[in-house]
Amino acid sequence: MHLNVMTQCSPSPQFEGLWRHPDDGTATGYRSLDYWIPIARKLEAACIDALFFADVHGLYDVYQGSWRAALRHGVQVPSVDPVLVVAALAAITRRLGFAVTYSTTYHAPYECARLFSSLDHLTRGRIGWNIVTSYLRSAAENGLGEYLSHDARYDRADEYVGVCRALWESSWEQDAVVRDAASDTFTDAGRVHEIEHRGRWFHVQGPHQCEPSPQRTPVLYQAGASRRGTTFAARHAELVFVTLPDPATGATHVRALRQRAEELGRDPKRIKILQAAFVLTDRTSAELRAKIARFGALTSAEGELAKLCGWLGFDVAAYPQDMPLAQIPLEASQSIRDFMRRFDPQRAWTVGDVRSISLFSRSPHRRTGWLLGTPAQIADQMQEFRARSGVDGFNLIPCPPTSGIDDICALIVPELQRRGLFRREYEPEGETLRERYFGRGNTRYA
Repeated sequence: MHLNVMTQCSPSPQFEGLWRHPDDGTATGYRSLDYWIPIARKLEAACIDALFFADVHGLYDVYQGSWRAALRHGVQVPSVDPVLVVAALAAITRRLGFAVTYSTTYHAPYECARLFSSLDHLTRGRIGWNIVTSYLRSAAENGLGEYLSHDARYDRADEYVGVCRALWESSWEQDAVVRDAASDTFTDAGRVHEIEHRGRWFHVQGPHQCEPSPQRTPVLYQAGASRRGTTFAARHAELVFVTLPDPATGATHVRALRQRAEELGRDPKRIKILQAAFVLTDRTSAELRAKIARFGALTSAEGELAKLCGWLGFDVAAYPQDMPLAQIPLEASQSIRDFMRRFDPQRAWTVGDVRSISLFSRSPHRRTGWLLGTPAQIADQMQEFRARSGVDGFNLIPCPPTSGIDDICALIVPELQRRGLFRREYEPEGETLRERYFGRGNTRYA
């Protein structure tokens, strides 16, 4: 079983309002290496595959036509750049993998290629790139780039990834760097090549600015859930994050994703699929009930609503409650709408349902995508979901964000280890992140 742990360099990652929790340190810790270093060490001691930093570009300013609610409730703002945190944590770990979000809409591919080659060198091959097309219109309004329609963003991303892979894989031959002091030759220029890319979106001559890194191409993560996003994942991704409502529905989606990859000429075995799961646990049922009650008391419904409006790209206050979502054009993230369709394909989801989701956020019992229970109960849930859906593991989102990581490492991982479902130690020194997922010797993208 593969396990990633997901977080963000912002207060209350994924849980609006929980920065107020007495056992949570994200309110100030998100901007401090003194906070992140112990977390990385705990995850490495627990043999977690990778620490994944999600990120956004821009502010959630759709709800009530303003960013004020997002700021008030700490909805992924304020934040710091996780790329800098990854580089620092690589220095104090040896085995833990890292993945970080980077946008194909608001950054140049040449810059992206250099960044991830640098991280792959600095981590000794332990880095992954979570490819996002970005959905917040405010990023464009702050000069980061043009706001594109949903499918156009993916069209651009297809070409973007192709440019990056050409720079990583084709620009420098493996033995281009010779370091021949006698002839005063550091690099044999004859073994370095321009990529001469001329496409719809980009003109990139090359050559790449970095010598080949341990993996060359970082492990490619992706989480698109729309039809277009799923095709993108099938074409490019090695790790796909999914949010499946139940194992039976999930099994259909997993089979479809692997089949689509095969249709696009890829080996479906070179794709690992991880179910995103919020985690809330404690040693006893009584202690867990107390945690759930505190979660409900601290969760911000308005903060959740501000986040949902940002994801969907429209303000629920601007439409009647009975307006069907199918009649509202969505150019932001389509993942929420598609998740709702998979959850209940026969239901005509409405704007009022979006409001209800934000209210349900106060009760984990009423939310899908949760691993909720004692460690043994959660291990049962993970075991059953994996067996019935065909996923390869889980992208765990700890709740609360700080103490929840302790619970994963001290309670859930040991239970999985006792059942023989998760490793007790990493492979010998030198394993790259790609090898962790696909086996020794698989250092290169395929």
